[in-house]
Amino acid sequence: MGNTQSSLPTYYNADPNNESYTNALSDYVDLASAAIGAKVVKASNERFGAARNLIKASQPSKDSDDEKMDAWVTRRHNPEADWAVIQLGSSGTIAGFDIDTRGLDGEHAAQVSIQGCLASAGTRVNSSGDLGGSHEWQELLPAVEIAANSRHLLALWTPTKDEFNYVRVSLHPDGGVSRLRVYGTVTKPHDAPAGETDLASVNAGARVILASDEKLGAKSNLILPGRATPDSPETQGWKTRRTHTADHSDWAIVRLGEPGFLTRIELDTHTYDGDQPVSAAVQACYTDVANPERDPECFWYQIVPRTELNANRLHRIDVSLNDVPFSHIRLVIYPDGGVSRIRAYGQRVQEIEKEAAREDAEAAAEALLAVEAGLDGVTPPPADDEEGGRHPTEETETVRVVVTETVKTKEIDNHHVRSSPRKKAAKPSSKHSAEALPPAGFSSPSREILQGLTSPVAAKRRGRTSSRAEDDTDDGSINTADPGAKRSRRKGKSRKAAD
Repeated sequence: MGNTQSSLPTYYNADPNNESYTNALSDYVDLASAAIGAKVVKASNERFGAARNLIKASQPSKDSDDEKMDAWVTRRHNPEADWAVIQLGSSGTIAGFDIDTRGLDGEHAAQVSIQGCLASAGTRVNSSGDLGGSHEWQELLPAVEIAANSRHLLALWTPTKDEFNYVRVSLHPDGGVSRLRVYGTVTKPHDAPAGETDLASVNAGARVILASDEKLGAKSNLILPGRATPDSPETQGWKTRRTHTADHSDWAIVRLGEPGFLTRIELDTHTYDGDQPVSAAVQACYTDVANPERDPECFWYQIVPRTELNANRLHRIDVSLNDVPFSHIRLVIYPDGGVSRIRAYGQRVQEIEKEAAREDAEAAAEALLAVEAGLDGVTPPPADDEEGGRHPTEETETVRVVVTETVKTKEIDNHHVRSSPRKKAAKPSSKHSAEALPPAGFSSPSREILQGLTSPVAAKRRGRTSSRAEDDTDDGSINTADPGAKRSRRKGKSRKAAD
C-alpha cells in the first residue's frame, strides 16, 4: 500500500470555534513576543502595516484604517510570497502557532506558512529572506488557508525535537496578519552566565504553572524580563480580583528554570499604586514533578516571611537557605492585589556540582604532584584545644524545620549534615559517617539530592546570607545583596513553617 504517513497533517486546530478559555497551547510560552525580547529582523514589504505589529503583546485593534493598520499588511498583486523574519526572544522547541487576523476583513492573506532555523544571534538576512552562511530553513507549518477576522490556533501533533531561534512567516501571495504567536518551551541558554542569576526568568526556562486567580492580570507576567511599564497593560503584572474577607490570600507557583540554591528574592510592585497587596510571603520546595500539587511527598518551606509591600517599589529580600536546593517557589499575597514581577536569584545546582568536580580534580592533581615530589601528602591532625579536646571540623548548628502539611517537626543537626557542594568539607569522623541521611520530611527527589549534597566532597565554600528586607526606590539604587560581598555565617537560624 505504500507509506501514507507523509500525507497526514502535521497540525490540528486546537480551538476551531475561538471560544475555549484554555487549549492545547495554553501551557506554552509565546517565544515570538516582544515582551520576552523577540524582534522582527527584516520583512519583504510593509506598505500598509509594519511587521513589528506581529509580535506585540497587546490584542489587535479593531478600529485601524488603511493608513495605519495594527497589523502587518503588504501591498497587493505580489507575484511571489511576502515574508518576515523574526528572531525569537529565547531559543526553544515549538509546539504550535496562533495566526491572528482580527481587525482584518478583506485585507488578510489567503494562506500562511512558517519555517524555522537555529542560527547565532545577529545573523544577517538577505533580500530573499534567507539567513547568511549555511543556515537552511526547516518547514514547521505548511501553507494553510486562513479566514478573515479570526484566530487560528494550530498545534503541532508532536512538538519539535529541534530547537529554533528564528522563524520566517510567509504570506501567499500577499495580504496581512495582525499577530503571530509562536508557542513552545524555552531551552536552556547555551551562554548562561555563571554565578548568581535569576532562576525565575522566562528566558531561563521558568514557567508560572498555576495561580489561584488571574482575573485582572496574567500570571505569566510575573517572570517577564525587565520592569513593567504603564503603556503596556497586557504585561503589567499578575493581578487578582478584589476580595472582602480578612483571611483571604492568593498564590502563584513558579517552576524555576533549573533547581538551584537561592540567595535573594525580589518582589516588584512597580505600576501598582493603591492596588498592591498588603503583604506577601514566599515558599519553596523541591520536586521532579512539574506541578508540585501532584506530588504528595512535596513539602513547602517558607523562605520569606510575611512582608509588607509598598506601592510602586522593588522589594529585595536576602534569604538564608542552609544550602538546600529548590525547584519551585510559591508567591502568596494577602489578601489580593497586583505584583508586577518576581525574581529568584541563586546559583544552579549543576553549576555547583561542576565547581565541586573541578576542585576535586585540582586537589587530586596537587596530591599527585606532592607524591611525585616525595612528600607524603598527609595532613597533620588538628591541634588540641586548651581543654584537651579536638577542635571541631564543622560548626554544630541546629535548624528547626516545620513541615507545612503535617504537625511533625524535623530537626536537622549538623553533626549529621556535613558539607554540601557550597562548603569545603573536612574529613568526617567515623562516628557520624554511616548515619548521615537527609531528614525524612523531604520528598524522595530531595532526599537523593540532599544525600548527594551532604556527602564529604571537597567544594567551594560560600557564606550564608542574612535575612533582611529592603525597599528600593524606582531607580533601584538600594541593593542589600551584593553578589561580591562576603557573607557571614549565622548560628541557630530557625526556619518557620509555611502558612
